[in-house]
Amino acid sequence: MRLTFDHLVHFVQQTPKEAAEQFCQAGFHAVVGGRHAPWGTWNSLSYFGLSYVEFLAVEHEELARHSENPLVRQCIADEAKGEGFGQIALRTNEMDAWAERLRSQGLQVTGPVAGSRTRDDGTTLRWRMLFLEDADSALLPPFLIEWSQTDDERIDDLTNRGIIGAHPNGAAHLISVGYAVTDLEEATARWQSWFGWKKSEVFHDKELGAICQTFELSGGNVVLCQPTEEGLAQTAWENRGQRPFFAKLAGASKNSEYKIGGGSYFLAALE
Repeated sequence: MRLTFDHLVHFVQQTPKEAAEQFCQAGFHAVVGGRHAPWGTWNSLSYFGLSYVEFLAVEHEELARHSENPLVRQCIADEAKGEGFGQIALRTNEMDAWAERLRSQGLQVTGPVAGSRTRDDGTTLRWRMLFLEDADSALLPPFLIEWSQTDDERIDDLTNRGIIGAHPNGAAHLISVGYAVTDLEEATARWQSWFGWKKSEVFHDKELGAICQTFELSGGNVVLCQPTEEGLAQTAWENRGQRPFFAKLAGASKNSEYKIGGGSYFLAALE
């Protein structure tokens, strides 16, 4: 069964509009999203094809604290860590089959959880989410998302609305998102058991100060990184634990790094 990278969740404590404006100041195209009224959250968005960054914030604290949505509960729990990357979502059109498979592996599965958001023009976006918990591991698995529209329908809709648009800084598509982990071998084995992915050779990334393992995925790769020395991976692990900590994007005319809302975004020049 196929999984595609869908989006990176960036928890922010400013308003999503302010987060979008900050992202725009760095040369990205970003737009205000909307409200998830039952959950007490709201968001803004920046798309790279169908892969995107979601800036997610709590608007109504009381609603969010009593939400049964695990992502909202994580957003509340991570408030003490400050702003930064919190989670990734993987896209599927076989949600029920994945739920059955993951339960059969002994994972605790919540959902599918129905989600929706009504736009200003009255149209409603609908999706389903599946949340995973591995009781035998301290790792945070990604969640799965299934949209009511097909990929082609979403591309047309989002492009026509100006939500998908050109990035002034030249960013074109998502290359990868990195996760800080404490034990690369154990983390790699867990991710393989969850999703059946093939791993790359272990490599040392001097810039991150970590040994890393890549899972190649349509829409954006997942890179697990174990800190080995002082560097970005070590700092991220100390500040936020085993969480996503960088996003690498392709298409800029030169290599650049942006520190935005506690997250690190790298632009890599296309060769």
